[in-house]
Amino acid sequence: MLQVVWLKRDLRLHDHRPLVEACLRSPGNVMVVYIAEPTIWQAGDLSVRHLQFVAQSLAEMAEGLHDSGIPLYTAIAEMEPTLAAILEHCGTFRLLAHEEHGTPLTFARDLRVHRWMRSRGLEFVEYPPFGVTRRLPSREQFQMSWEQKMSEPLLSAPALSQALREWPVELRPLRRALDFSELHGVPGIPLSSGQKGGERLARATFADFLRDRCTRYQSHISKPYDSMHSCARISTYLAWGNLSMREVVQRSRQALQSIAPSRRRHLEAFLSRLHWHCHFIQRIEDDAEIAVRTMNSAFEGLRGENEEIFQRWLEGQTGFPLIDAAMRALAQTGWLHFRGRAMVVSFICNTLMQDWRRPAQALAQLFLDYEPGIHFSQVQMQAGTTGFNTIRIYNPLKQSQEHDSEGRFIRLFVPELRELPSAQLHEPWKYVDLAMLGYPVPMVDLTEANRIARERLWSVRGRAKVAPETKRLLNKHGSRSGKQKNRRQSSAPEQIEFDFG
Repeated sequence: MLQVVWLKRDLRLHDHRPLVEACLRSPGNVMVVYIAEPTIWQAGDLSVRHLQFVAQSLAEMAEGLHDSGIPLYTAIAEMEPTLAAILEHCGTFRLLAHEEHGTPLTFARDLRVHRWMRSRGLEFVEYPPFGVTRRLPSREQFQMSWEQKMSEPLLSAPALSQALREWPVELRPLRRALDFSELHGVPGIPLSSGQKGGERLARATFADFLRDRCTRYQSHISKPYDSMHSCARISTYLAWGNLSMREVVQRSRQALQSIAPSRRRHLEAFLSRLHWHCHFIQRIEDDAEIAVRTMNSAFEGLRGENEEIFQRWLEGQTGFPLIDAAMRALAQTGWLHFRGRAMVVSFICNTLMQDWRRPAQALAQLFLDYEPGIHFSQVQMQAGTTGFNTIRIYNPLKQSQEHDSEGRFIRLFVPELRELPSAQLHEPWKYVDLAMLGYPVPMVDLTEANRIARERLWSVRGRAKVAPETKRLLNKHGSRSGKQKNRRQSSAPEQIEFDFG
């Protein structure tokens, strides 16, 4: 029987269980498909830069699969008509895929595919992509399940096989790149610089980190400029599956044994964040609605929506240099260090008191390493809407002075301020005529805005009727792992995407 491997966020050849299982089941009768579904790509969280990355990854995969005698095909269509075409032209088939821990839209799509296959007597098998467990009975079991999955043997890429050569005319074979012009309505802006897709680049980047850069990881993770060079920079490759999480964990543990004791703390911190990666994705697996619904309903309706405020934040025109540098860096490169991610969310949702949903969607489009499970949970955590995480309201001036004291990051992305001395760079309105530099004055009085936000958020949290819902959410989503079991939940990492730096 034909084995059809359906790619989602698992764009690699190594440690790819659906692909290996397909080749074992029916060598010589395997095809791999990537379906660019308009309803998914036009929903608003994905963007053209993600499509660029996927196309680059698929182009490399096509070459590797071709060498193994396995065809890779793509279609711009919805899943059901695509499956119908396969059934009509190729006969009965078995569908294999990794689970996708995504938005309510992708969850609903997967359920429809299961129903479609089942109604025709066809088998659809899904495998966990990393350390998240579908239908996890209790958070108490998360750590054991995660460790078990991370300890499983790595799977090799498929060997040469005699594969199916023909394909129905309704579906276009992919060879080098996805034709962007055929998929309309995908929002966002493309990247002219930033990371490129593909397993080779992913593995090279990770190997370089383990060989050298990991020894500076913990020291530079909060530094906006140094983090660009010293951190792992594999978050995008994990988000789109160019790298297997299991391989990253195992290789990191092996590397830890050969690092000098004085430098082990850096790689230990990195390994800790690999665990947190799955901890946060487990939340959206258990409750996909956190992508669209405020987790703790007591915080619903607390903030407003103002178009001018939102656009100034999005375009990096707030008048606060570190905020503006961060937003512009994100637009240009698709990446931002972990503290910067927390800071820009706190600024728009707390300092400026804007509802979390629109910034969450805008940031999803900008982050090349957008991972829904981490993204929406972390945005809500930074916006203070969970009820069980400590409310953090960042001071961008303090962050700027502590982590970019010489202004290297600010100068790189805010050229209007490039010529100012470092002492003036963080609060330029105190020293120069900003209009002469073409740079805006600050949007708000930072001290007063943060004071108001703090009072509003803590007043809601302090209401007696909020406590039961907070306890319920903590029991459902709180960490039970190792040292975190008895800590306050505020010990969770502050980052938004798991940029691992």
